[in-house]
Amino acid sequence: MSPEIMILLVGLVVLMAVGIPITFALMSVASVILIIFFGPAQMNVLNAAFVNQMQSESLLAIPMFALMASFLQTSGIGSDIYEFFHKWMGGINGGLAMATVATTAVIAAMSGVAATATIMMGLIALPEMLNRGYDKPLATGPVLAGGCLGPIIPPSTIMIIMASYTGVSAGWLFAGGVIPGVGLAILFIIYIGIRCAINPKLGPGIPKSERPSWGEKLRVFRKVIAPIVIIVLVLGCIYAGVATPTEAAGVGAFASMVYALITRKLNFKNLRGSLIQTMEVSAMLMWILMGGAAYNSLVNITRLSDVVAAAFQSAHLDGLPLMLLIFALFFVMGMFLDTTPIIMIAIPILLPIIRSSSLDVNATILILCITLCLGQITPPFGINMFYLQGVAPPGIDTKVMYKAVIPYVIIFTVALLFMMIFPELIVIFPNAAMGY
Repeated sequence: MSPEIMILLVGLVVLMAVGIPITFALMSVASVILIIFFGPAQMNVLNAAFVNQMQSESLLAIPMFALMASFLQTSGIGSDIYEFFHKWMGGINGGLAMATVATTAVIAAMSGVAATATIMMGLIALPEMLNRGYDKPLATGPVLAGGCLGPIIPPSTIMIIMASYTGVSAGWLFAGGVIPGVGLAILFIIYIGIRCAINPKLGPGIPKSERPSWGEKLRVFRKVIAPIVIIVLVLGCIYAGVATPTEAAGVGAFASMVYALITRKLNFKNLRGSLIQTMEVSAMLMWILMGGAAYNSLVNITRLSDVVAAAFQSAHLDGLPLMLLIFALFFVMGMFLDTTPIIMIAIPILLPIIRSSSLDVNATILILCITLCLGQITPPFGINMFYLQGVAPPGIDTKVMYKAVIPYVIIFTVALLFMMIFPELIVIFPNAAMGY
């Protein structure tokens, strides 16, 4: 292995280990190696990489979806959706936990990020379940696991970034995430139902005296009209061929703003807060992507991907064994890193290997997107745990969260193994939706 590749790998690990932000770690390693081994003139490579990265049209969807999520949070739509599921499912054992998963799935179909649903349900659903006598891990698990459905069910910021790195259509990935995302939500609900059927004390149903009447249940339907309209607008525009994912993101942001205005939740203070939050999220992601562009350029110059590809070829890995190895790599990285850094570090190296193998590139990239979402709840550093920790009621500590997510990690992993064994099944819907 050449010295520049050794410095690249070791330097990156050391800088991240001492707490240097990922984007500056990537830029620093790239700059040092270019100056030492290729001369100061090669620094122009980084400038070209930055400009090329920022010119990616698909990335324009990120601030639009961030703004959309911010408007939805301002409008209180999460409370409305939860109230709907609460009234319809609260009377059965584990019903509030099931309602939490269902609510996060709907919020996921409007926001595209894990933080939105996790924080909303941490503030709304978790205290309600604890007050009703729910077991702490059983109450906490749906909030964490449901939150990670956000980047699977379209729209998805992770899929937009992955599309910009791999060339796979963002629209195709969006379509591909629908069935796995909804399927996982159903599996989570089934698990909760079985647990509470075996031991009702874990999640007692609302007493009959407090259950809503049929009239109340029917009246609450009006609260889910807006979410349905927004979902249909965003996804319908994409699948009908009316708009690209980027344009559909703009439609979603506008629809969310209109809804916030209709509900009289959008005043000047909230508008300013939403815009500032959007700028902060977008700026953070753009900095990270610039670091990824620098790293990607260095991978190409040092031919690191060729070195890794040669190692894979010498091991004669292909098909399912290769997919399992890549999954294992992403699973372990997901324990310690957030999703975007994993994409930036691993995809430039692994994409040539995937393309040269017998694996279906689109299906493989979709599976990796879903695997990244699993990393958001995988101990010890699942990012959703940090989101929830900031809003969780007293008594919900790290130990409770670790215990809460283990069953969902197992369900998630089994579902991913099924997708890896039968990848042809997960491409049927996106191929049909996108006319492939």
